[in-house]
Amino acid sequence: MKMVGSWLFLISLQGYEAPSTPNVNCLFINLDYVNCTWSPEVNYTFFHKRFIKGNMEECTTYLQEKSYAVGCRLSYDESDRFRTLTTKLVHQNNSYVQKHNLKSMVKLYPPVNLSVEMNKDPELNLYWNNSKNTLCIESEVRYRINSDKWKTSTPSKEQKYAVAFPLKSSRYEFQVRARVNNVCGESKFWSEWSQPIQWDSMKGNNITDISGSSMSVWKPVLSLVGTMTLFILACMLVYRERERLRFILIPIVHNPGKNLEDLLHKDTVEAWLHISEDVCFQPNFTELACPVCECSLVPQTGSVSESESNLSIPTDQNDNLL
Repeated sequence: MKMVGSWLFLISLQGYEAPSTPNVNCLFINLDYVNCTWSPEVNYTFFHKRFIKGNMEECTTYLQEKSYAVGCRLSYDESDRFRTLTTKLVHQNNSYVQKHNLKSMVKLYPPVNLSVEMNKDPELNLYWNNSKNTLCIESEVRYRINSDKWKTSTPSKEQKYAVAFPLKSSRYEFQVRARVNNVCGESKFWSEWSQPIQWDSMKGNNITDISGSSMSVWKPVLSLVGTMTLFILACMLVYRERERLRFILIPIVHNPGKNLEDLLHKDTVEAWLHISEDVCFQPNFTELACPVCECSLVPQTGSVSESESNLSIPTDQNDNLL
């Protein structure tokens, strides 16, 4: 019995999966706020404490994904980078506590407002603006010529980069990224690369957001063409339906101004009714003539009154009518 119980216990352990311990990652976003995220997808209750002697406070702004709370956004001051952040996740009767040092956990937004200028030296100058106007930020530039491999510069605090003696008949493409430098507590994370900007020595211009620049020109044209096409199709459909409805409600009839003789003409009737040539509408019969004469009353001799003479009927005239 003991052996059987031991085997059952081992089998139950193999089928049992202990709950994974959640791991909380906190990151300063652009030195504006802190995002703390965790996994797995369990609706934990999140608490945090900014100071060692402070009290735990529950999260007021949860980050949700697929109806699960997967993170919390905390509003922090820049000075809080150098303090320890304590977090706690609670689910049912389980709680998980972690401590975070946020000094190196900073990720900035990508640089913006890139522009390129050519001076008389000749030298190709690239300018940009960082998301934070502070001396604690360093930038890194990468560029390529005619879609070749990228070349990366050394990080610098300046918001300017120069390419001396640029090649003629070549196209230059630039991108910039930034991070907090080592003077202010170097960050482990670079920002994302900025939108690319291009300089074409033949055209003498610079274009930001190369991927969307060509599409932005064609987008209104394509929209106009599509709208006109739909309008024309709609008009054709309405016209067709109106003509069809007119034929049903008001059928086409022959012109009533034509006289009957023209309509009953052999060629017209055959063409109209599609009648064979063997059928003919010409009259094919004869009639006996009926003689008609004008009769007059003849007075009889003798003493007959005027009224009687008017009522008398001559026998010879009636016989001629039969």
